[in-house]
Amino acid sequence: MRSERHFFATVNYVHNNPAHHRYVRLWTEWGWSSASEYLDQMGREEAERVWREYPIRDYGKKWDDAAI
Repeated sequence: MRSERHFFATVNYVHNNPAHHRYVRLWTEWGWSSASEYLDQMGREEAERVWREYPIRDYGKKWDDAAI
């Protein structure tokens, strides 16, 4: 992981992946995921903030920029 942005975008990507591929309807429904534990530890409000601040649509963008 190169930065906080990289870490949280990756967490969001991994947790969302089963829902993205339509194995489940909600990201918290995937039985082999740490998503439910993550949500319990972070709290819904903080998890939603992280989701908005580190969206997966930007996954990988600007990670290799010299400014980071």
